[in-house]
Parts: sequence; C-alpha cells; structure tokens
Amino acid sequence: MKSGSYSNESGSSQNKINKRLRKHTRSYSSERVINNEQYYHGLLPRADVRLLLKENGDFVVRITEPKPGEQRSYVLSVLHDKLLEENAAVKHLVIHSANQKFWIDNTFSFESPQALISYYLKPAVQNEETAVVRLLRPISRQPWELEHEWITIKQKLGQGAFGEVSMGIFKRKGMIKGVQVAVKQAKLEKMGKEQIKEFMCEARHLKTMSHPNIVKFYGVAVLEEPLYMVMELASNGALDSYLKKNPNLPVETRNEMILQAAWGLEYLHSRPVLHRDIAARNCLYGDQKVKISDFGLTRTGSTYQMDMNKKVPIRWLAMETLITGSYTQKADVWAYGIMCWEIYNSAIEPYPGMSPAEVHQKVREGYRMQIPVNVHPDIQKTIQSCWLENAADRPTMSDIATQLQNITQTPRPNFSAI
Repeated sequence: MKSGSYSNESGSSQNKINKRLRKHTRSYSSERVINNEQYYHGLLPRADVRLLLKENGDFVVRITEPKPGEQRSYVLSVLHDKLLEENAAVKHLVIHSANQKFWIDNTFSFESPQALISYYLKPAVQNEETAVVRLLRPISRQPWELEHEWITIKQKLGQGAFGEVSMGIFKRKGMIKGVQVAVKQAKLEKMGKEQIKEFMCEARHLKTMSHPNIVKFYGVAVLEEPLYMVMELASNGALDSYLKKNPNLPVETRNEMILQAAWGLEYLHSRPVLHRDIAARNCLYGDQKVKISDFGLTRTGSTYQMDMNKKVPIRWLAMETLITGSYTQKADVWAYGIMCWEIYNSAIEPYPGMSPAEVHQKVREGYRMQIPVNVHPDIQKTIQSCWLENAADRPTMSDIATQLQNITQTPRPNFSAI
C-alpha cells in the first residue's frame, strides 16, 4: 500500500462518528463489544498510534501489549500537544476497571469503555479547565487494519518466525469474491515484547510499499488473537524451498531471479529503507517473479547500528558489520551478493562446511566464495563486487540493476506504471 494509507477518513465520516458517540449515555450496556467501535484499534503499538494522530484531540482506544502474569488494560491514546516531542505529544491514559466499572481518574466511573469515551466527548466536559483529557476526534481504523471475520484460514503452509503461515481466503466487506492470501499467525503467549514489535514493524513498513518485486500487503488483524498479517500468496512459496526442489533450473531463470531481486532492493534503498535480512529464505517466488518479503528487521534510513549480542545472520553479514555492527545500504548489497550465490547454488547454505565462527574469521581474513563457472563472467564480476572489503567501493543497487539489465539484455520495466 502507498503512504497515503496513513490518512484519516473524511471529515464528514468522522463527524458522523462523533455524533453517534455523543448520543450514548452512561446507561451504555456493558455487554456492548468494544471491537465494534471504529476508534478501537486492538493491539496496535504506540509507534503506529502516533502516526494516526494528526491534530490535538485526535484519539484512539487500544489494548496494552501483553506482559507475563499481568492483566491487559484498555488505553486511551490522545494527541495532547502536537508541537511537543514524540514521547510527550501523546497521552496514554489507562482505563482502569473493577466490578464492571471503568474509569480514568477517581471522579467518575462508567459501565463500559464506550460510555467513558462518550462522556469525555461532550463539549461541556471538554471546556472544563480541570478536564483530565480533551477528546475531539475519534480516529477510525485504517484500510490496512483488518477484521478477523474477513479472513478464513484454509491450510497450513509452514512455520514462520512468529507462528504458523497458512493459506487463507481474504474477503472484506464490499468484496464480491475473496482472494487467496498467505496469513502469518502470531500467538501472543509465545511472543515476547521484542517479537511483537518485530511483527508490527514488518506491517508498518509493508503498508507503505508498492512494487512488483516486493510482496503485496493486505493488512493486519490485531483486534483479537491470534494476530494475522495478510499478504499475497506466492504460488511457489519461499524462494529457497523452490530452488532446492528444482536444482536443474536453467541459468537464464536464475539470472532473471537475481535481476528481479535487485529491482526490489533498489526500490527499498530509494525510500530509503534497510532490509537487514536479505536472503533466499526471505524471498517468495510465484508467477516467475521474485518478491522480497520478511521485513521484521527492516529499519527506515540509510544507516543502523546493530546489537551484535543479539542473534544475527552471520553468513549474510558484511565484513564491516561483523567488526563494528555498523549496517548501511552497502551491507544490504553484500547480503544481496550472498543471496545471488544461493540462487546459483540451489539454496545450499553459504560457506558450506564452515561454522559461524569460522565464517566470521575467514571473511575478515579476506575469504570469498566462488561463483559457479556456468554463470556469465560479467555477472560473476558484479556479484564479487558486492563483497569488496571497502563498503564505499561496492556498487549501489541501482548500479547492480543497470549492470544486470545490460548483461542479460533485459529492458527495465516502467515500474511507475505497474
């Protein structure tokens, strides 16, 4: 989806929501499910909430991220002062509950979170100098925030980093016919806070992207568990699996694969975004197209300092990253070169026969893997240039895409028209 998916609904739509909310009174039934309210965003993290709140008084209701042994609470997040720094601009007010009553402070309690919201939306309450919070505009769920009832799980495809990956049918309201999709499922009891952040980080990046060589993103369902991430279904699944099942692929097909991956990574770097986990296992293949996926480690910008004490993909890391933890676009270029080696070697593990510690040592000493002899000599040179010791000497992804287009005599598609 394009970056415009961050925009709020039209003013007339928001006004209708405001009017409907203000009709509610404190007799609001406690059985009313808050999931039905468009201002309720489930487990949407703070980082995503801040992107939705544009003007003072904009608000959403969400639920806290789970912590072991702790009960979850509803949270009212409201933009207090958009001129303040990020952490101070938004108030996150816990909606306390006990004995089927809900409150923010000890002054008033209500029979439901909805009744509480309706009360604080009243103009008379907003004008009180002592008002604990001033609510002006409820922010509705965005097109990429899906409802679980729109998604039907059909068949398990495999196991991902967060849980099962399944084939399913996606059919939102208004769609005449459902579409086949891939659904990543995440069960929160099996995820730590970092994993939840990683899951939502992937969604945050994917929802702003649109390119033929980037996996298409439909949205996330976070109103209840398990969390769902819904993406296009690639007919041949993960690229590494496809390569292993088809070891006799012609070299021309493999040439197409590395060029398509180059186009995808070139697009990411133009945004600018660092993927940080480029590998055959993190690409999909379907309809004769490579599509980069798995954006859990992706970061916005052109540089990033990695924590080398965490688990890292040693076999795909550039020399400077192994030494200093510094990650740049040229480190993505290095990883791209490793992925090209995988593609021409039917996805066997890079640096075969070596342990991670040996890979670390050998790469620092200048060792580089050999490209199969049946690969075009100029393509071999392009791949080897990805592994130059000095990051500044490596080509950009735009350089690589241009080189491969020329070598394979492949015209560049007009991506803006696709």
